[in-house]
Amino acid sequence: MANEMLQRADLAIYVIAGLPKSFGRKLKKIVQEESAEGEVMQLDPEMSEWVIARVRGEKRRPHERTPASAALWRAYSALSAARYHLQDRPEEDQVRELRRVVEDLWREISPEFNQPEETVE
Repeated sequence: MANEMLQRADLAIYVIAGLPKSFGRKLKKIVQEESAEGEVMQLDPEMSEWVIARVRGEKRRPHERTPASAALWRAYSALSAARYHLQDRPEEDQVRELRRVVEDLWREISPEFNQPEETVE
């Protein structure tokens, strides 16, 4: 069913925080009340991580991005997707390590992390 659901043209994705896991049952009821054809699917943790990484990457303000940091963020996102697709395979560890290296480099050169910390008096 999930594969058929992902093929639909009317697919929408929402990111929700701060709700208990039991909210999924309530959400399914709400969707069924709105439309008999509506469906709800919760992403697994790895895919959720990838979606959140994409959302965070695209929401950076322009002064927090340089061409290099933007490219590294895209690489990190791509490696997150690759890690998801390689889960439970030996290559997953290599991709995870490569993603960690890219993330470290991104943090090193990103203007977002190069701002001097404010001192608290």
